[in-house]
Amino acid sequence: MLTAEHAPFFVVGCPRSGTTLLQVLLDAHPRIAIPTEGHLFSRFGRIFGRYGDLRQERNLRLFVSDVLHDQRIGLWKLDVSVPEFLRGLTTPSIRGVFERVYELYARREGKARWGDKSPVHALHIRDIKQVFPEAKFIHLVRDGRDVAESTRRMPVGPKSMIGIARRWRRYVLAFREAKAWLPSGDALEVQYEQLVRDPAQEMARILAFLGESPMPLGHEVPETRMRRYLVQESFAKTLHQSLAGKISEGKIGVFLGALSPRDLELFEAVAGDVLTLYGYGLVTSGTARIRPHERVTGWLQDHVLRYQRKFFGRSATIRRQGWVELGRDLQWRTRTFIRSLRHTT
Repeated sequence: MLTAEHAPFFVVGCPRSGTTLLQVLLDAHPRIAIPTEGHLFSRFGRIFGRYGDLRQERNLRLFVSDVLHDQRIGLWKLDVSVPEFLRGLTTPSIRGVFERVYELYARREGKARWGDKSPVHALHIRDIKQVFPEAKFIHLVRDGRDVAESTRRMPVGPKSMIGIARRWRRYVLAFREAKAWLPSGDALEVQYEQLVRDPAQEMARILAFLGESPMPLGHEVPETRMRRYLVQESFAKTLHQSLAGKISEGKIGVFLGALSPRDLELFEAVAGDVLTLYGYGLVTSGTARIRPHERVTGWLQDHVLRYQRKFFGRSATIRRQGWVELGRDLQWRTRTFIRSLRHTT
């Protein structure tokens, strides 16, 4: 059982907001290990209750097997069998299983404390708090229009300006709403722009929030195993190219030269209210009318055309990853359906 001093923490935020940069910086701390995105609460939260009483061996074994064989957790390369995992498990519960998974990863990395970076967990804070009442959350916020510029270039995520704006708004407001009921010492918001302008100061603030000692940091991205994986693995490097260089302010405000005037009108019509909440000034009135044909085109971009590129585009790397992601999604959906039919005892 973790003490308050070692409370688990979760880095969340809309994708393309800089959460991976923050993950790498935190993972460079001598006491902290953060694995690749596990999405444990988004992939298991809906079916926690379908496993039944985990004090019963068959229920516990099934849950542990599902977690260890999840395709995202497989990337952690824990190299532990279900019987071995169970022998080292001290508490037969959702919390006990999740703790042991994270702790196995941290122990392999020679670290004393674990954290999680799964942006989607911004939508699952209440579930996380039910399992880990002492959990802390770090929410990274970035100007949504820069998020849109980045998302447009990536092979994952929505592609229409309407879809991107809606996702950014949903993620940011989800955390803002959670912050209203979270204990004041359990939530910290960090703006991407401040992190890249003064990484040493912002990291000192973040580590103080976590109760950890500061570490020396300049504008160089620390050389760690996680950074090497992200800049060398064929698909990951298409998403995280900036990690190969220095921490830079160069990506602040890139939307001004990259998005069309109509793109800006659409984004600010959908999410201008949230931009202003975080001090990001509007460049349009924020009241543009979204035309019916733009809604139809946006839906097609987000639900049809993006998948054509992912599965049948020119890039072999993106095509391969598209099928990998499809496999993960099918595993999650199939498991959720089958477990939802299970009679629990």
